[in-house]
Amino acid sequence: MTHPRHLIPLLLLLAVPGKADAESPVHAGAAYIVDLLGVVDGGRQRGHAAEGRADAWIDVDGTALGMEGVTVHIDAMAIHGPDFSGAKANTYQVLSNVEAGTFAHLNEAWAEWQATPGLAVKAGLIDLNSEFDVTETASLFLNSAHGIGPEFSQSGANGPSIFPRTATAVIVRGQSGRKNLRLGVFDALAGSRAEPLRAALRLPGTTGALLVAEAELPLGKGQVQFGGWHYTNHFDAVTEGGAPAVSQGAYAMVEGPVTHAIAAWLRVGVADQRANPIASYVGLGLTTEQMGWTFGAALARAALSRPARDAAGDDPALRKAETVFEFTAARAVRPYLLLQPDVQYVVHPSWDATVPNAFVAGLRIKLSWPAK
Repeated sequence: MTHPRHLIPLLLLLAVPGKADAESPVHAGAAYIVDLLGVVDGGRQRGHAAEGRADAWIDVDGTALGMEGVTVHIDAMAIHGPDFSGAKANTYQVLSNVEAGTFAHLNEAWAEWQATPGLAVKAGLIDLNSEFDVTETASLFLNSAHGIGPEFSQSGANGPSIFPRTATAVIVRGQSGRKNLRLGVFDALAGSRAEPLRAALRLPGTTGALLVAEAELPLGKGQVQFGGWHYTNHFDAVTEGGAPAVSQGAYAMVEGPVTHAIAAWLRVGVADQRANPIASYVGLGLTTEQMGWTFGAALARAALSRPARDAAGDDPALRKAETVFEFTAARAVRPYLLLQPDVQYVVHPSWDATVPNAFVAGLRIKLSWPAK
């Protein structure tokens, strides 16, 4: 675990004046996001918190160094903040996608080779959600469910290779026009075996493998996505005493413009109920740009599996789904500064009817360098 003082070297990069040089083979950048959140009503208890994430990254174009078609990327990350979603709001779906405790580590370190215009291979420490299950329209929102579906993010012994813990992987990406196919092999365990919060570089498959495949096809001016995932190793069954079970699932998404001013998406996902407590997920929403602001409204619904409900016994307070409504607005007030007020309303937090529905208000502040 890392003290917040280790954020300082990353944050100092934000203050360094710089000018991008298109001819340079090396490009660097940094960003800091802080979400100020408070439970206004309901939930487990009133309270507030600051959740933050700082990143500093460097990209190297290998062409200028004699490595034609090769790009190297390194990203160091530090995060800080308490358990707000669980301890205060009592939610399963995390209310801030930068909330994950307090520590610092190497987030990504990979090399990509563009073998042909339509074929690329990437290998190293990779965030799965940078390549798979990406919904561009939903990236506006704070709730983590709109980044990667909770039916997928729940999987694995330490989660799949996503924020805040990544794993080594090899990804092959093929493209023909607007058609894309991605295949990935990730190590099944994100983070170190001894210390899960530390990054670990090992051959993918060392602790078992997470196999992911995704196809992306054009649909009018938008796109449709189909994906599936499967772990080669088995996990403890949700049902006590049950045989070790396979963890796997699938998802589908459609997104694109509805009118010239409105974009929308719909995503559904399912997971094997034998190994995963969340059986299904539905996320949807829309965004629009007006008067320099980007406005958005979204819904995220995570449903418990039948084995998970049976394991809880005859609890009359247990509900089938936790549903989050989110309304947000974002504006870049300076080239380097974005402000984003946000409200979320959670129905049946953590599927528990004894906990009042939670109303959470927040403000995201994002600093970026170089300024956009």
